[in-house]
Amino acid sequence: MTSFTFGRNRDLERTPVSDVRPAYALLLLGSNIDPERNIEAARVQLRACSDLMSLSPIYQTPAVFAPGTADYHNQAVILRDPLTFEQLRSQLKRIETTLGRIRSTDSSAPRTIDIDILAGADDSLEMILEWPIDPALSTLHHAAIPSSTIASKWRFPSSLVSVSEVSQQLGSVPEGFKKLDGDRAARGK
Repeated sequence: MTSFTFGRNRDLERTPVSDVRPAYALLLLGSNIDPERNIEAARVQLRACSDLMSLSPIYQTPAVFAPGTADYHNQAVILRDPLTFEQLRSQLKRIETTLGRIRSTDSSAPRTIDIDILAGADDSLEMILEWPIDPALSTLHHAAIPSSTIASKWRFPSSLVSVSEVSQQLGSVPEGFKKLDGDRAARGK
């Protein structure tokens, strides 16, 4: 299996992160406390403050860093014309707080909702260097697989490897990883 490292090339000059607005933002929603209700509530909050363009199916996934805890439900979403990175991050933290997210020193603690910014992309679907690219997008099934269903052609900068290619190269999914049935996933639309 080929290993890819994606990240910022510090030798390139670029606009500061806070000033750049990409054409699209790829987010990952996750919950392992009342996940059906909290994923839906997060989508409602996102629709109220942004242009929610695409939704992946919902996947039930084992808690990667906390074996023995409740499984997560994960869903990738794409926003069109998002805010700047810092504005979006602030908005997502407000949504998490509204939905009862309690931040803990235990990064593996169960949570009502977790909304991660995975990447930003330009109109050509190349991820922009001005926004951090979450390493989970290229290393963890629970981020890569839902993302590949709606952002399959997004390409990592410099390597131009697509999200779809990366998700395939991760290999077999962990035991317990499954796409939820059509009725559950359809509620996300």
